[in-house]
Amino acid sequence: MLFRTTRAVIITLTTLILLSGCTSVQYNGAKTEMQKVNYPPIDKTVTAYVGDHMVEKGVISQIEVLRVLQPIDGAMYNIPAKTFAQLGFDSSQDFYEASGVTKNPFADPFNALSVDHNQDSQICVVTIFGVESCYAGQFERQEVVSESSNSFQQTLIYSGRVGDKINIGYREFSSNLARPAFNNEVEYDLGESSTIGYKGALIEVIEANNNSIKYKLLRNFPDPTDRR
Repeated sequence: MLFRTTRAVIITLTTLILLSGCTSVQYNGAKTEMQKVNYPPIDKTVTAYVGDHMVEKGVISQIEVLRVLQPIDGAMYNIPAKTFAQLGFDSSQDFYEASGVTKNPFADPFNALSVDHNQDSQICVVTIFGVESCYAGQFERQEVVSESSNSFQQTLIYSGRVGDKINIGYREFSSNLARPAFNNEVEYDLGESSTIGYKGALIEVIEANNNSIKYKLLRNFPDPTDRR
């Protein structure tokens, strides 16, 4: 009886190997997209509330991740609902880390997940032998800000008005993290001028109270590459 069970398992695994083919996992890194941030448009009247970003300028580096929306209970492997970082890609597939994936005792060890470029309903577990076990599931590719990149962003934040004076906060972010040493709080007297500026950015204040500010951006910050 034990011999028959073992023989059946071997036949099943052999069938899976023949059907799945062989896949070579690529480790050439995640797809990266650089997105420029430049807000608001010049000379356009806009309104910001206390705590809102009045001005934004910079470059954000985004990478692709795989987000599995529902746990997948496969015959050989179980894939949890979580976000997986991308390992690499080739002409037909994207490859992702497989941390958190579990296998049954008869399954081969695994080293990655894969999704076909044109496939939105099936996700595969790639074994150390290049064999794929594929399952239907709910997942989506997403772009997130890379924490290890050289993203850089400058912002001005409205902090309210007291009398004729308004308060503006300046913040810098690098690789999605705040840079406290470069943060600052600045006070402007509208009784002296309705035009205010900081680090090259220039704003015309139209109306301001302790709840919101209406303004026009006359000039944004210089490009981040020009400041380095």
